[in-house]
Amino acid sequence: MRIRLTALAAIAVPLLAGTVLTTATPAAADSPGTAMYTPTSTAESNAYARVIQLAHAGSRNGTLLGTFEHWYGDGTPSQYIIRSSADNGASWSTAATVPDPQTGPGHPVSQMWQPSLFEFPHQIGKYPAGTILLMGNLVPADGSSTEFYSWRSTDHGHTWTPIGVVQLGGTFGKGIWEPFIALDAAGRLVTYFSDERDFAAHSQKLDEIVSTDGGDSWGAPVPVVASAVAADRPGMATVTRMGPNGKYVMSYEVCGRANCEVRYKFSPDGVDWGAATDLGQVAVTTDNRYLGHSPFITWLPKQHALALAGQSVYSTVDNQPTSENYRAVFLNDNGGRGAWSWAPTPWAVSNASTACNANYSPDLLATADGMLRYTAPTSTGSSGPCAENTGVASVGQLPFHDSFAAMGEAGWNTYGGGWKSAGGVFSVISGGADGPKALTGSTGWTNYTVSADLEATSTAGEVGLLARASNPAVGPDSHQGYLAFFDVSAKTLTIARQDYAYEPLASVPLPAVAANTWYRLSFTALGNALTATLRPAAGGAATTISATDPYNSFPAGMVGLRAHSGTAAFRNITVSPLP
Repeated sequence: MRIRLTALAAIAVPLLAGTVLTTATPAAADSPGTAMYTPTSTAESNAYARVIQLAHAGSRNGTLLGTFEHWYGDGTPSQYIIRSSADNGASWSTAATVPDPQTGPGHPVSQMWQPSLFEFPHQIGKYPAGTILLMGNLVPADGSSTEFYSWRSTDHGHTWTPIGVVQLGGTFGKGIWEPFIALDAAGRLVTYFSDERDFAAHSQKLDEIVSTDGGDSWGAPVPVVASAVAADRPGMATVTRMGPNGKYVMSYEVCGRANCEVRYKFSPDGVDWGAATDLGQVAVTTDNRYLGHSPFITWLPKQHALALAGQSVYSTVDNQPTSENYRAVFLNDNGGRGAWSWAPTPWAVSNASTACNANYSPDLLATADGMLRYTAPTSTGSSGPCAENTGVASVGQLPFHDSFAAMGEAGWNTYGGGWKSAGGVFSVISGGADGPKALTGSTGWTNYTVSADLEATSTAGEVGLLARASNPAVGPDSHQGYLAFFDVSAKTLTIARQDYAYEPLASVPLPAVAANTWYRLSFTALGNALTATLRPAAGGAATTISATDPYNSFPAGMVGLRAHSGTAAFRNITVSPLP
């Protein structure tokens, strides 16, 4: 559990160990996503979104339902706002509001936190498939208690019936936090949550409770992650299953460790997680990134991969935020074993406002067409509360194609320069001296051919493609990977190696190359062999160049677009995997 400073401004409690106020600024903004909800006043606060896609709702199948933390700093009674989209997230409307139905001291509460939504895939107890369960943490204005309360909808999110209190906790330091509902292998409901009630032995631990009657009643809490170090604070669990018959994976933060590092562990059935003292594994990428704070994990069926996100991205070298902070999804297509890769998020979260706890517990949802939906709190400007934005993009999936027409720059991270997406073209419009680049794909991609139409839109400069790129930062050669480019002034085609320095591997003259003319460049990386072919997009003779990196310095990485010392335009990107 991490405390929200805006929510507790009037509560005289110390910040708990592991509370972090993130101040790093992400690189140039990419796709901003689509607003799921925009705040209506500065007194309102929002965070911690959750989105499901209905799959057992008859004619309403495919409808998106979303909600989020919601509270008021002035003590006004709050409610969960249930937002609905029937057009795949392009537009949203309010389907229902769900208030605290209780009366008495502290009720109705002004702070409704940490919601979890779950649609029944089959009958559970007396409730049929398509029933939706909502559970959240109700906290009064004075923070004197924490309380999991649940509601049920039998009409696909339009109306909600109160069920009652699920768990009751104390105040901060003695509370319960972050319920997450899932299904175990026996088809029972399981809620995982953070528990401070055993604070004498465990500052915080992760527990689970099981229901066999559709959420009418719940069993006793059972610890699943409880560190032997009392000061450790495992929390914020989310759970996914790797396919219909696969293992279960739980991700969670461990505060008390650097940056509340994100860990994960496995279960064969969703309830037996092994020894509670086993803190699991840290998710680390091949280029030394790890996640910190408020993780979310899901399974991507099309990619046969785990997808994991957190609030922030850090370097294992110095524990400082990386250039991908707020902008990376971790991927693992090896059953959670070994090193992870990372890919750009579908859109870029803004942390411009200190009043917004940006990217707090981002939500991941796999779509039927192999895309990934990313939903998170984001700043709407330089001050004021969070909005809740959402968006989709292809994440780590091969083959890959992007025309920039339907979704603009969604799924791309830019580093340096000014970029613009319009009319199916992604362009560098300024900052050519920075060697601006835009990256997509996955740092786990190995052998492939990346192709694109590209043109120099200035009379001088270089335009090209990156292959197997990783460790990116702003700067002409500030990444690791390979580059194929043409120089409109020197009239050459070159393959180079870049490792925060520039090393040409091969170069050949071009019979003709001109500014403001589209060319098709294909760049193949197969083992240590590199081949680039350039031809006019309208048709004509091709020029091919090959090179070998005897050290196979970069065996895997993302694809990218790059300009240098000028401006450029790109369109119709494809990536084809090779054996």
